[in-house]
Amino acid sequence: MTIIYSKKRFPPPPYDVEVEDMLYYRLLYSGDHDLIFPRARSIQTTERVIRRSRPGLHRRGRSADIKVTSEHQYIVVNFASLVAEVPADLINRALGNVSADVETGPELEFVSGVVTASKPNDKIWAAVTQHQVDGLIAYRIRRSVKGKVWFEWLLGDRYFPHEDGNGADLAWVEEWDDGKGGKLKFLRVERQLLSDEGLAIQQMVFKMDGDAVGDQINTEQYAATYEIEIPEDETMKDVSELLCGFVVNDETLLHPRGRSALRNIDTIQEEINWTITRDSIVFDKHGKPKLAIPRALWDTVANQNQRDYGARFVRGADLEVVSFDEKTGAIPQYITWDAKTQQSFEHVNRLIRYMLAVSKTSIQAAGMENAKGDTGIALLYLWIQSVIKADAIKGKFDVAIKDAIRKCMLLENAFGGAALKPVNPVIEWGDMLPKAESEKDSEESKKYTDGVQSLETTVRKLHPDWSEKAIEAEIQKIQDEKAVDSLNPTYVQPPRVTV
Repeated sequence: MTIIYSKKRFPPPPYDVEVEDMLYYRLLYSGDHDLIFPRARSIQTTERVIRRSRPGLHRRGRSADIKVTSEHQYIVVNFASLVAEVPADLINRALGNVSADVETGPELEFVSGVVTASKPNDKIWAAVTQHQVDGLIAYRIRRSVKGKVWFEWLLGDRYFPHEDGNGADLAWVEEWDDGKGGKLKFLRVERQLLSDEGLAIQQMVFKMDGDAVGDQINTEQYAATYEIEIPEDETMKDVSELLCGFVVNDETLLHPRGRSALRNIDTIQEEINWTITRDSIVFDKHGKPKLAIPRALWDTVANQNQRDYGARFVRGADLEVVSFDEKTGAIPQYITWDAKTQQSFEHVNRLIRYMLAVSKTSIQAAGMENAKGDTGIALLYLWIQSVIKADAIKGKFDVAIKDAIRKCMLLENAFGGAALKPVNPVIEWGDMLPKAESEKDSEESKKYTDGVQSLETTVRKLHPDWSEKAIEAEIQKIQDEKAVDSLNPTYVQPPRVTV
């Protein structure tokens, strides 16, 4: 069953609720907490303007104004961003080489071209972070007119699968200047639909007025008006699956499209912000030294301001030169405030630990405790909670990247006339946590010596930054040295026997 957009609101139900949640968690991640937390909006700037029109104070028709402003800033200590970024940091460090599961052939060259164009290593951090924030990230396969094939990551609020499972829509809003200082909005839809004839890909464009979708317009005319390239509608007879997909986070039977990793920590984040903001307000109000002056002096200055400005008040500038009471010796004095804030800091510390526990994030990842380990294994146990979480996410992205590259082969066979064997590529994953070079070298050498790892894989892991030519040269050099060693005879004394 396809999705109807015309004369409807966008996003379409039931995805509108999910999209609203995504937008909420994006604000939480980006630190725009004043837009989502009620107590943040209660911190406002108050301004009082005191005016008094006197003949001697008029200058070019304007009267003298005195503004008394009281401002408190809402402080954001955004641990929510850390919750989303720690898995991305670990997975970004672990992702290694991506290649075809063959030694020679056209598949090897094609996969290499797809990896070069798609740049999975460069974009994996952004993809995982958005996946954690939104709870879902999508991908689709692309092919240029010059024959370049690649896959790209898409935001989860652009991916709308059909209920029958035979199709999916990739929909997004485009805005253009109307020449009058306003904006024209259009809804772009790329529909992929499976049928008995194969996979059909259709491009659609709709007018929009706010969130309401209007009538469908001509795609070619729209592309010509705004000078953009829109692919033509196509039907691929030999393709029996969609050329797009998605990766979900923490899905359940009730939430098959995933849930945000920030879903249970927003209220804790607000309490952290508010506690720190409240202490800041107290510090701002009472922490600065206060100038105490005798009552007679206050009355003298206030009465003078009453005559000059029409209100009784005292400013610091009015006291630059002051008198003192000759009878009592009373002079202006500064009063300081000794604040006791240990309980507030302990409360914030507890809240942070609660947030990390709920989000399955190691305390060491947040810098709350010492994260130094004598060995890689010791460091792993310190970070074990974050590593377990990141490893589960890594498994989902491993499947998604392999599936995306395999779909690239299907697209190339359909449009390029190639005869590629569409199989999953090989993805090399390294350690998520750093190790000492000596420890890493010993582990990889032992794997090769024990016969559980090939020479090529060993060289690649020991030298991840080397080029293909350098790796091949190193492998050949090791093999040549082994061949020379095998030519040197080893003489062994025969055992003694009694005749």
